[in-house]
Amino acid sequence: MEIDKKDRLAQLERILHSRALHGSESLRSFLQFVVARTIDDHEDQLKEYTIATEVFGRGDSYNPKIDSVVRVQAGRLRSKLQEYYATEGKSDTIIIDLPKGHYKPVFLSTDAANNQSDFAVSHGTATSGAENVSSRFAAPVSKTLERAWLVGLSTAVILLIVTTMMLAFSNLKFRRSAEENTSSSANRAYGSSWEPLLESSSQTLLVLGNPPVYRFTNAMDPPVAMARSIPLTPEQTNNLADELGKTFITKNNPAPKLLLCPDEYTGMGEAIGLHRLTDVLRTAGKNVVVKQSRTVSAEDLKNHNVILLGSIFVNEWSGKLPVREDFLYTGRATIENNNLLPGDDTEYKPKFDPATGRLIEDYALITVKPNISGKDTVIVLAGIHSEGTQAAAEYFTCKDCLEILHERLRQSGSTSEPAKYYQALLRVAVDNGIPTTVNLISVHILK
Repeated sequence: MEIDKKDRLAQLERILHSRALHGSESLRSFLQFVVARTIDDHEDQLKEYTIATEVFGRGDSYNPKIDSVVRVQAGRLRSKLQEYYATEGKSDTIIIDLPKGHYKPVFLSTDAANNQSDFAVSHGTATSGAENVSSRFAAPVSKTLERAWLVGLSTAVILLIVTTMMLAFSNLKFRRSAEENTSSSANRAYGSSWEPLLESSSQTLLVLGNPPVYRFTNAMDPPVAMARSIPLTPEQTNNLADELGKTFITKNNPAPKLLLCPDEYTGMGEAIGLHRLTDVLRTAGKNVVVKQSRTVSAEDLKNHNVILLGSIFVNEWSGKLPVREDFLYTGRATIENNNLLPGDDTEYKPKFDPATGRLIEDYALITVKPNISGKDTVIVLAGIHSEGTQAAAEYFTCKDCLEILHERLRQSGSTSEPAKYYQALLRVAVDNGIPTTVNLISVHILK
């Protein structure tokens, strides 16, 4: 069925204003661009280079082999479209899809599916009628035949139980084999960076950072805690009210005080990263142990493969392992480069909106190195800020992103196989506290 231009544009508007794309300005621009070019018969402009420069603001020197922004964002857009049609768009009659490997959207009508449903309903009525006809020919059965029928039924039930038990035992081996095949498939899909974790028989330890933060006091805080609290001046209280608005905490705490909490919280980026990582591990059938950084010991790191979420600012263990690293976090909240390679900068600094002070660009590191014992692996996923940590975790669990990373590792190494230990530097665009585009800008092999 041909879908006219007006209906296509109307469906596009529904998706652009949906909850699925709320807060994702870059994805909305991406979808709007490819749909508009397709409707206007300018499909020749749906090239990776054109999208990168027109939608994501890349310069004329954009190189798709180095910068994966279009491929990464296309994968995110496909996921958002699936989310939309599974929730608020499940009753829509027009489907906009972005097939994998292409940037030209396709438009589908659901009328054909509805016609098939009508056909099934009409045939269901005919079947019901046939059943009514056959029921008129049912004859009474004698007691002898009833007894014979009961004996036969009992025998059949016994045979069915025995057969079911035999099938259960015979299928046990098949299920185990299927689980092993699923695990092997996951290992191949995520490549060499995940091999130490997915091939190991031991648990993976996930360590969350514990940044010291201040919270508002409340009436139930004990006197010893209240004695350590910090009162705010009227000017500071007014500034907080302006920033937070009429929230529950501001309405119920007219004279707020602050209390330092060194061990109760973790960042949003770390929490979202934890979800992404555990999803990969459990899909592969691997057990996971989660701990706070303050409760982790050297013995834990010695006996596990470990993933550390958060930089040394929030996770002390991120900087304690005895491996010389090229990229280091500084006390100025920057990343310093101690081994300049072509195209590298000496220091990488986050950027902020001068009007609001909000973070608009962060940097993050993926660091893979041996643990204390030297036999297992430690992976550190850490941004200068929590948004960067989330981006590092999303990049490390994205199959398309890992393909780009492994290719860069092969190019940087001395063999055709990707290097085992390395640092990958990511530049992260941030919009309203959410990481959007993530670019791999440098890869260093750790000796």
